[in-house]
Amino acid sequence: MPADLSRIAVEAARLQNGYALAVDTRDWDYFATLFTPDVRAIYPGSDYRGMDDWLATFVPFHDACTWTLHVMTNHVVGEDENGIWAVCYGWIQWTHQDTPDQISRSAVLYRDRLRDDDGRWRIERRRLDLLLRDPGPIPVSLSLPHSVLDLRDPS
Repeated sequence: MPADLSRIAVEAARLQNGYALAVDTRDWDYFATLFTPDVRAIYPGSDYRGMDDWLATFVPFHDACTWTLHVMTNHVVGEDENGIWAVCYGWIQWTHQDTPDQISRSAVLYRDRLRDDDGRWRIERRRLDLLLRDPGPIPVSLSLPHSVLDLRDPS
């Protein structure tokens, strides 16, 4: 393993956590900085090739959500014959504008390949494996922000 694997692990967690924040706040410019322009993102039923392809589907889907909440955890980084890899679990919750009384929940595993892009680590390949999907009604006592835009930094 390279001597700087611990530094790379910090960068990998920053990228994976940054993804969660970018999606939840709909900051697609920041989102694009976390991945290489030629990123390949494999999600259940989708195989995106390049940032433009990915965002063409991702933005409209998330714009139809009233809010989303991603929690990223259990970050692990390593190296093999194909380079640097990083994995983490994600716990995702969301509501759609057309069903505001319903909350959907998923547990997923993100498997990423990282690339040093002129001294800056980025994700060049992502695979999302679905571990659990649990749609159900929102409890009456649950309080939600009106919109994900309420989460954006006002500055």
